[in-house]
Amino acid sequence: MENASGVQNRENMNPVPEVCTPATADDQCKAGSLSKQPPEKTSINGDVVLKVPQKQSCIMSQKVASSIAGLLIHSTKEKMSIYQAMIKKLLNPGTALLLLEAQAATGFIIDPVTEQTLSVDEALQQGIIGTDVYDKLLSAEKAALGYKDPYTGDMISLFRAMKKELVVHSHAIRLLEAQVATGGLIDPLSGYRIPVDVAYQRGIFDEEMNKVLSDPSDDTRGFFDPNTQENLSYLELKQRCVADPTTGLCLLIVTDKVLKGVQIQVDEKAKDVFRNTLVSVKYGRFKGRKVTLWEAINSEYFTEDEIKEFIINFKSGKLTVETILTNITTIIEASEKKKEVMFRGLRRRVSSKQLLNCKIIDHNLFEKLEKGLTTTKEVSELKSVERYLTGTCSIAGVFVESTNEKMSIYQAMKRDLLMPGTALILLEAQAATGFLIDPVKNAKFTVDEAVKQNLVGADFRQKLLSAERAVTGYKDPYTGDVISLFQALKKDLIVKDHGIRLLEAQIATGGIIDPVHSHRLPVDVAFQRKLFDEEMNNILADPSDDTKGFFDPNTKENLTYLQLMERCTTEPETELCLLCLRDLHYINNQTTTAFQKATFSITKGKFQGRTMSIWEFLNTDYITDTKRREIIQGFSSKKITIEQIITILITIIEEMESRTQTDITVDGLRKKISLQELLQSEVIDIPIFEEIRTGKKSVADLQSMISVRKYLQGEGSIAGILLEHSNEKMSIYQAMKRNLLMPGTALILLEAQAATGFLIDPVKNAKFTVDEAVKENLIGADFHQKLLSAERAVTGYKDPYTGDVISLFQALKKDLIVKDHGIRLLEAQIATGGIIDPVHSHRLPVDVAYKRSMFDEAMNKILSDAGDDTKGFFDPNSRENLTYLQLKERCVKDPETGLCLLMLTNKRGKGQLRANIAETERAFREKVISVQCGHFKGRSVSVWELIHSEYFTVEKRKELIEKFSRKEIIMKTIIKMITTIIEQAPTESAPDTPSTIPIAKDNAFLLSTIEEVEAAFRNEMVCFSVWCFIHSKLFTEEKRKELIEQYQKQEIDINTIIRIIRTTMEETQTWKETSITFSGFRSEISGEELVESKIIDKKTLQDLQEGKKTVQEVSESESVKTYLNGSDSIAGILVQSTNEKMSIQQAMKRNLLMPGTALILLEAQAANGFLIDPVKNAKFTVDEAVKENLIGADFHQKLLSAERAVTGYKDPYTGDVISLFQALKKDLIVKNHGIRLLEAQIATGGIIDPVHSHRLPVDVAYKRSMFDEAMNKILSDAGDDTKGFFDPNSRENLTYLQLKERCVKDPETGLCLLLLKK
Repeated sequence: MENASGVQNRENMNPVPEVCTPATADDQCKAGSLSKQPPEKTSINGDVVLKVPQKQSCIMSQKVASSIAGLLIHSTKEKMSIYQAMIKKLLNPGTALLLLEAQAATGFIIDPVTEQTLSVDEALQQGIIGTDVYDKLLSAEKAALGYKDPYTGDMISLFRAMKKELVVHSHAIRLLEAQVATGGLIDPLSGYRIPVDVAYQRGIFDEEMNKVLSDPSDDTRGFFDPNTQENLSYLELKQRCVADPTTGLCLLIVTDKVLKGVQIQVDEKAKDVFRNTLVSVKYGRFKGRKVTLWEAINSEYFTEDEIKEFIINFKSGKLTVETILTNITTIIEASEKKKEVMFRGLRRRVSSKQLLNCKIIDHNLFEKLEKGLTTTKEVSELKSVERYLTGTCSIAGVFVESTNEKMSIYQAMKRDLLMPGTALILLEAQAATGFLIDPVKNAKFTVDEAVKQNLVGADFRQKLLSAERAVTGYKDPYTGDVISLFQALKKDLIVKDHGIRLLEAQIATGGIIDPVHSHRLPVDVAFQRKLFDEEMNNILADPSDDTKGFFDPNTKENLTYLQLMERCTTEPETELCLLCLRDLHYINNQTTTAFQKATFSITKGKFQGRTMSIWEFLNTDYITDTKRREIIQGFSSKKITIEQIITILITIIEEMESRTQTDITVDGLRKKISLQELLQSEVIDIPIFEEIRTGKKSVADLQSMISVRKYLQGEGSIAGILLEHSNEKMSIYQAMKRNLLMPGTALILLEAQAATGFLIDPVKNAKFTVDEAVKENLIGADFHQKLLSAERAVTGYKDPYTGDVISLFQALKKDLIVKDHGIRLLEAQIATGGIIDPVHSHRLPVDVAYKRSMFDEAMNKILSDAGDDTKGFFDPNSRENLTYLQLKERCVKDPETGLCLLMLTNKRGKGQLRANIAETERAFREKVISVQCGHFKGRSVSVWELIHSEYFTVEKRKELIEKFSRKEIIMKTIIKMITTIIEQAPTESAPDTPSTIPIAKDNAFLLSTIEEVEAAFRNEMVCFSVWCFIHSKLFTEEKRKELIEQYQKQEIDINTIIRIIRTTMEETQTWKETSITFSGFRSEISGEELVESKIIDKKTLQDLQEGKKTVQEVSESESVKTYLNGSDSIAGILVQSTNEKMSIQQAMKRNLLMPGTALILLEAQAANGFLIDPVKNAKFTVDEAVKENLIGADFHQKLLSAERAVTGYKDPYTGDVISLFQALKKDLIVKNHGIRLLEAQIATGGIIDPVHSHRLPVDVAYKRSMFDEAMNKILSDAGDDTKGFFDPNSRENLTYLQLKERCVKDPETGLCLLLLKK
């Protein structure tokens, strides 16, 4: 323990973070930070100072210490500006104003989120500050810019203004102290900071003021620490800040206690002891400096309860100050050790300490990690570190040069492109270097995962598991220790040739793997750890026949792994190393021998400094198949000599390397495209490339070429609508608003525009991104999110597993988008010029799209076959479903703009519909189907007869005929619907008895009939399905899986399972605990779960188990019903003028509701459990609602998405089912959409737990991480962000609760109905 007072206290308060330490002007001058040009020198009173530009531009150019830039919320790591913290009430207005004034007085206002430094005026314009502090900050800014002397008109400094009483003394001291703490006093005349001695000479500082600022007394402690509730000097407060590792900005940490408004109550005597006691900590943000005990216990390391306990025990004498110091240092050190910086290794996490010990990172980088000055992500991406954590890529797969096809090694073997032995050795090298690789999906797997994914067959499993031990480790049979590949080789646990081959593969891909620590090692560290030795190094360094364990299927040579890798090609998009399979059968042995003997030196490119044979070089990716054949043919016909071939090869290297150095770019869809990329993607050829590179042609010439323009700009999507009768031109959205297009048709056409580059205004002949189009009112906000989603086909989708930007096709393959939707957008891209590569921002030729895994043969076949699956677009004239290309061909070209316009003709009318209905009747009479059940069982009946039978209502029959007439559905769909309706219709036969088990209190027996089951219920027996029982506490997870597997294999039947359940219950006597369940939204809820959720108490559960209460009684109690069923969402519409009740979908179809309004109300229903038919007073899941025609197929996918708020979302990283809120936090759903659904759930009874299928009390939702305080604040504040619902009567945006309050209650059903007053 040390006593902290006076000078000693100040000496111990030196700032820790480098970026927060004060910097003098002398330091800056020495560092050359003021200017790159020698500044002009002037003499002032005999001292030389530097004259630099005026005002803030100069202050900003100086590399001085940051003022306190903002707050860092400890629990969330959120950065926040001072003003924003004040708005959120994390800082009181006085504290916030002082910190902002200090910023203004030191040169500029700082936004730590955007990293901007602004003048006060600029900060106001950008909303970084408000008008309430504007005038005061303008005044404070004069400390940097200068005050006007009212007597002379001169600009004077802050100090002189204070002396002339132009500034309040205490206020000036605070601003002066902030300047000194951030690098020195600012001279407003020259615009830069100056050392104290120069300030003395200039009369803008004096000895007396220096003493005042040097003594941190109450006079100068004008700043407030919200964590400790203390007044501090600016320097003291800065020393408590941390440096942002990314920007270096100085941020004040705010603990959870401040967020919750906690204030620790303690008497002044105890507080003084804590304030005057210093503590040294070796870990965390206090490392390297001494802090007061009061600051330490109020830090983020301690909770409110822990602080109170310290204080109570200290005051009672149970703890001395020394004991508290020991406890505090122990807790902080333990907390920091738990937070040890970890990296992802090959199979487990790797600590920064391990990387330091292995010399993978140095001590300086280690310290930066510990202090938070750099992140694990940044360090992991360093080539010097990445090499040892993940290694460089092994040979990942095969590229067939003749077909441009990419495939896995195992697939190449299956197609007889590789011999089994060659394939096995290459796969063993993959396994021994970390993972097996799927080059098509660009994914890595362990051996067992690869077998499950069918990447390799079970025939290779054992051999590859053996090779994988080179990563996971071998078991020493004598000690039981995990040992490395090399150590296993030395102990003769593996065959020597096999071990050498795997070791060589490891070294060729980054280094020897340490299986204990799960990463690769530098060679010298491998020597030290005895995972390698000099003898083995010599063996592997000599590429003799012993180490040439890999086979080149092209040249039939044995090579080392490194030599074979050099002959591979690197795919630019994925950076995967692919073995190129070439057709070399046309080369004779004489030519091969000659080329193997002839060598030449390479001075450029990836083989720089190497001597290679012609034969070796011809098999690298420098040489195309065409060029190889040309050289071979020329040599065989004796037209060119060996010397000429060498000259050709050197020229090829020089030309290829020169191409990579050009910086010429052209405009792409969203960003610039390099000339090299256009060459690589085969948009241009080498002659055109050279003409542009050498200036023979301009970039404008290039962009005007039709063959190039097609890939840069596309060939134009359907831009708008042209009315035949008036020749009027309009946008697609406008046509929808005028009821000329159905909303679904309009949306699909706009999605095609967005997915092919831009939304188009055909009237102005202008193109816009989706966001720009909303601002321009080209589209409405109702389509905004959907079109942003479609626009990702241009900008790219984010792979949730890797974080990479991927294309539309790749997103489709990974099931990130709905298949039908993705195919529609792909088809639109192809019809307008080609598939878009979002990484490089242009379209691709088809063969290049194949190479980059942005298209494949299977999808090409789907799109080439204009079947019903690909006819995703609708012709409003003929009522036909068409492909995008077919619809484009029916469009007309605007003579003024050249845009493609869909003409709406005058031929659409009732006469056409009548003709279509006549055709429909003929088609229905001609189509005969065989019926397998119901009244027509065993007969062949026409479709016409079936739809006129008792199975169909008049309305349903009429609907089918009209839909078929309009070509909205096909015959195949109608037959399926008929079959389903007949199969589901009730019959006169008795229903099958389900496999159920009644359980009696005493010697009960199995009951089979309905009557016996009813009798069992009356005798206090409970009946459950077999499925419920095997998922109860009676059975472990293992036993459950065993029973299911045995039943699936038909090893046991259902009766055997019933006997097992009965026996188990009799043995364990636990059936009472498992026998109480309630009906949830989608599954049964156990009584125990309701107790854990605080919906019922233990006494109620006991009453249920003892039969004192029934499940029905408890379910119907108000306190329980709310959480099981919730209160109703807005169920439908009531038209005031007619008193007519209807569903939301029906109201939309009758143009009483806009499509966007209807969709949002239906989404709220789906997110609350069920879609509602207010006429029939019935509830349905989304799929059921489609079958019942309660909603149309156009809303099906969107409502299935909203229904996940009830059934749960799948976490793409873990596969777990997660809630709406958790999906929102993981960015799996759009924020506004998620907030809207959450708000609807809360307004109707509470947040839904999809795992347990019921709603939750708020405190339980907090505990289960299905809600938090921040979201509660958002939803509690009825601001514009949460007003996601629209009142069609008042035209206002409201919260769901506000809209519900405006609804009326249906007196017949009790349902909540939205009253339409017009």
